[in-house]
Amino acid sequence: MKPNSFKYSVLAVGVVAAMGITTANAATTSGATSSGAAPINNVATASYSVGTVAQPTVTSNTVTVNVSETANFSLVAINGASATDDKNEDITTTPGNGATFNHTLTNEGNVSDTYTINTTGNNDTTITTATPNYALGTAGTNGITYTIVKADGTAAVASDLSSGQAVSGTLSNGGTIKLPPGFKANLSYTVTTPNTHLGGDISVGTLTATSTFITAATASGKVPTLVNENQNIVRLPTFKIAKTATSNVDLSVTNPQIDYIITVTNLNTAYSAIADNFVIRDVLPLGMTLSGNVTASSATVTSTNKDAEGRQIIDIAVPSLAVGANQVVTFKVNVAKASYTAAGSTATNNVAVYDKFVGNVGALPVTPVADTNYDILDSTVTTNDRTRVPTSADVAGGVGEDTPGVTSFSNRAIVLNNPTTREIAPTSDTAGQVTHTTNIINNGQDAEGTNTNPLTFTIADGGLNTAVAPTTPVTITYTAPGGVSGTPITLTPVSGVYTINSTTLPSGIAPGGTVAINYKVTSTAAAVGSNETTIVTLTPGGNGAPTVAPVTDTTNVKGLNLEKFQALDATCTGTVAAASFSKDAISGAAPDQCIIYRINATNTSSAIQTTTPAAASGFNITSLTVSDLLSNFSAGADLVTGSPASSVTGTGSSITAASTSTTAVSTTASTLVPQGVATLTFKVKIKNAR
Repeated sequence: MKPNSFKYSVLAVGVVAAMGITTANAATTSGATSSGAAPINNVATASYSVGTVAQPTVTSNTVTVNVSETANFSLVAINGASATDDKNEDITTTPGNGATFNHTLTNEGNVSDTYTINTTGNNDTTITTATPNYALGTAGTNGITYTIVKADGTAAVASDLSSGQAVSGTLSNGGTIKLPPGFKANLSYTVTTPNTHLGGDISVGTLTATSTFITAATASGKVPTLVNENQNIVRLPTFKIAKTATSNVDLSVTNPQIDYIITVTNLNTAYSAIADNFVIRDVLPLGMTLSGNVTASSATVTSTNKDAEGRQIIDIAVPSLAVGANQVVTFKVNVAKASYTAAGSTATNNVAVYDKFVGNVGALPVTPVADTNYDILDSTVTTNDRTRVPTSADVAGGVGEDTPGVTSFSNRAIVLNNPTTREIAPTSDTAGQVTHTTNIINNGQDAEGTNTNPLTFTIADGGLNTAVAPTTPVTITYTAPGGVSGTPITLTPVSGVYTINSTTLPSGIAPGGTVAINYKVTSTAAAVGSNETTIVTLTPGGNGAPTVAPVTDTTNVKGLNLEKFQALDATCTGTVAAASFSKDAISGAAPDQCIIYRINATNTSSAIQTTTPAAASGFNITSLTVSDLLSNFSAGADLVTGSPASSVTGTGSSITAASTSTTAVSTTASTLVPQGVATLTFKVKIKNAR
């Protein structure tokens, strides 16, 4: 608002009232003529004598001077956006500190005038241009200081002024200043902002000057008083702290480390101020130590002390941060593995900014004290905040929201073990399929087989034997660390891949827990003595996923091995040493000599194991018939009557007596246990005249 100047010596009071002009409308100039100022009349007299006789006194004519007294003054606020208006607006202050308002009172009339000066803590509603959060306050005990100067700004001296009027001094509210025409009084007063106020808070008050000479009132009843408005706004830095950290650290590595970046921004708000001489403090979590140097351009690392708990303190002194600018700090820390051995361990690294309203924060003690070491504390721990900005700015979603650096730790160790060897018949039905069991053991500190740390595995054929292959179903059985086993869970593969996650095992595999993978192998017309391998490959997912060596299982094809031996019984006495039997051809046999045949049927599967887990799984052969056709030898020899015999080895094996039919010599074993041998022997005599 600009001056609304007028002079009462120019406008009659009635005209002023008709225009609606008042003395309380924040105009900076006001004036009036005197009412009936006494004119100056001057008459001269002379006395004389003629001779010795005194003559009558002679009086001259009267000369008259009519005096026109003009009262006119202005009141200007000189700290605002304009130095020639009636408002000191947006004067910066901070909590607990003062703001100074300056005004100039000028006697622009031709008579000396005395002015009464007052300050108010509340704004004049007729000129308000801001909505206050609190009352500005009056000049108070410090008073209003003044200095009287001439119109050209040079200092006044006592002789320039009326008796009793000092050139400078201090007025209390209601005090007066007498100014000669053309002289000015520079007025100043300071108001302290209460310590409780926040950034953006506004206060409004007034300073008024009331003329003593001007007594005429306008139609509205206002006295000749000029009003200046004074405004405070609390300006403070508004910090935004963003802390980033390596999100996951694998503690299984030799030297686990975390990279940290701190970004402190002085936000641009309606009440922002430059942040000077503040300190960024990072107290590292337990088990972390600084590795190398801290990088902070335009700032200085002033301390790397430790607190009472042994945590390392990193202090960075920042000399200045403009509104809208940011300070970036980067560093690396080493992590002590022993500090984060619990499952799901995390570390939250918080950051704090310490600032003062006025002055340098300086070196901070281990435990800073509010109002001594700092006035402002902005922290990523919201409960510690003393930001002195509106609460809405520093909460979640606010412009000054602060975020700490969070790191999760993994120490994952998974073992895939228990390679198994199983034995299968050349052809197996469902009951004859063999089961391999491969164990997943969680030797780490984190749960495995969860959505966070999923596990996938494949069961692949080794490709050695097309007649032997893995088949479904595949089940897993979880055994908790205490040894309690759960119910088998059937898994369905997707594109040949089996998954264990929170859907499969809601709580995953706890540290020390085991999951047994059970899968079956089937055979179709496989050759006895052949084998096949199966490779179980486990692939952990998630952060810090370890590499797990695969397990190879073996399936051997076992069954009946049939061997035929012969020995020469030259005298046909029926007694031949066991060592005489051979698979080789007999040379030089003569008619009427005898040949003894021995047929061995062997169950080649291994003995059934009673240990857990079993190394191999032998099986019984049932309904075994061993026979030799008479036609195989009848052209050259005759069966010796009564010579066929049978025997069997192996506890649990059973065999019938050898028998002769019109076509064959045979015996039947109802059960032949693993490694059991069923034997059929008989004798033939070489014919004469064949």
